[in-house]
Amino acid sequence: MDIPLYNDIYLDFRSKLLGPVFSTDEIFAIMARNLPPLAKSANIGLIHCNFYAPVSQFAPNGISGEFTAYHDKEKLPTRPATPDFSETMTTGEQGSFTFQAHPIEGHTFTDFERKFVQLLSWDFFILSGRARLMGNTRKVAISDGMTGAYNQAGIFAFTQQFIRENLKDYTAFFINLKNFKYINKSLGNNMGDLALRTFVKQILLFLDKTELVARLGGDNFFILTKKERQNEFIEKFRVSELSLSQGPKPVDIRIQARMGVYPIEENVIVGDALNNASTAVMAARAIKNRDVVFFTKEMQIQSIHQREISSEFHNALRNRELVVFYQPKVSLTDKHMNGAEALVRWVRHKTIVPPMDFIPILEREGTICELDFYVFETACNDLHEWLKVGIEPVRISSNFSKLHLRNSDFADRILGIMKKYELDGKYIEVELTEVSDFDDSVAMQKFIDIMRKHNIGVAIDDFGTGYSTLNVLKDYNISVVKIDKSLLNNIGKANSHDEIILRNVVKMARELDKDVIAEGVETQEQADYLKGINCGSAQGFLFDKPLVRDDFQKRLIGEVTY
Repeated sequence: MDIPLYNDIYLDFRSKLLGPVFSTDEIFAIMARNLPPLAKSANIGLIHCNFYAPVSQFAPNGISGEFTAYHDKEKLPTRPATPDFSETMTTGEQGSFTFQAHPIEGHTFTDFERKFVQLLSWDFFILSGRARLMGNTRKVAISDGMTGAYNQAGIFAFTQQFIRENLKDYTAFFINLKNFKYINKSLGNNMGDLALRTFVKQILLFLDKTELVARLGGDNFFILTKKERQNEFIEKFRVSELSLSQGPKPVDIRIQARMGVYPIEENVIVGDALNNASTAVMAARAIKNRDVVFFTKEMQIQSIHQREISSEFHNALRNRELVVFYQPKVSLTDKHMNGAEALVRWVRHKTIVPPMDFIPILEREGTICELDFYVFETACNDLHEWLKVGIEPVRISSNFSKLHLRNSDFADRILGIMKKYELDGKYIEVELTEVSDFDDSVAMQKFIDIMRKHNIGVAIDDFGTGYSTLNVLKDYNISVVKIDKSLLNNIGKANSHDEIILRNVVKMARELDKDVIAEGVETQEQADYLKGINCGSAQGFLFDKPLVRDDFQKRLIGEVTY
């Protein structure tokens, strides 16, 4: 019986295949459910398909398989060895799709039925390809292209599809890979990317289909595991041994993970679980020798405080709530003021916020750079005003985070502000903070050389607290070494190794023609010891506290001996 190519049965079949379908399995299942009326109308006894796709970004292991879309076992009891109709079509990725059909027993396809089968084969090919394309498009939207893990959007899609109201049965992990930048630096970015992919593959081998790994950018990951498997996960992935095969010889590396852990509670949504695990990993960053930290309510309170600081910081800059104080530096030889450090205090809600309550937060976010230049320009303006009215100021030091050294215009910005306020370099000292582990020696040396060329002092802050501080003293043309106050705490105590270290650091700095100042001097005993070992200057509450501008100006005008 000849049938119209676009009869109602065929249109009904097509309409059921045009919805949002995201995988070949899904489209094949829909086809199988809706094919019988159409197959019977065309005397089809069997439809069978084979498909293949090569390895690609979307199919890391390739795809191959076969399925029987329709088999009328009553009218075609035995599957034929050779189908009556077979056509193989090639995909754009050099894959293939083979459609096979056979009539019911004792029947031969008419020309019209054969055309109909041909049309059906094309539809199978096009619609299965459409399903794969839609699936790949969705995958791009919800997954990380480099590792194949989910991305942040994928976290929400996954939990909605697979977990839903059972989130309380899971533990959330926020993982940061420690010192991963050194893998990129020593092995190259390609090997670094391979390490991330290998790390994700190891996690995927551990997880089941209702557990998740997502990459949140860089070397940060979010994982959901069932609570009964959380300890096993911690033990397996706190340290990972990876073998990277790229080139003739595999490279073995060891990765340590910093983990924030949050066993999810009742009525918590996945976004809050992510935030809580992230809060815990931030706490892990701040705790030495502790890489796995569980979330607590106290962390949440601290996190809220941090977000408040972050959100209010720029308003505080605009409203000049950040006030610059000056703490005098004193010569241990004649007890006269020979410099000062510009320090910042935040006057928030009529209360002075201690620096340790906001400086570390701004350092983590990178906004410390804005604060550094705010303090520096305020100090330059004050220096300009004092000079304009005939007050001879002392050299003012201003702190700059090592983050500035990654900005190629760092030195130019400093020189530009000095030019704006018509200041000679003899009035300015730059204190570089936490540079002992800074990894771009060329950038650092270039910056220091520019400062020294313009007669600007360069001090290394917190000297003695980092493993590489002796290298800083040896390799860079700094002018001032600032001794960290932690080395002063044991002065005068029996068997104090700090005194030996302190004495030799001062001796080395002096022999290298560097000035030496000690910060945090609080007792006369400390001051006397420092003077005895030829430390030139000191700063601390023994001499003066940080002073507001007007009070500091009085120190400049009066002849003060400490």
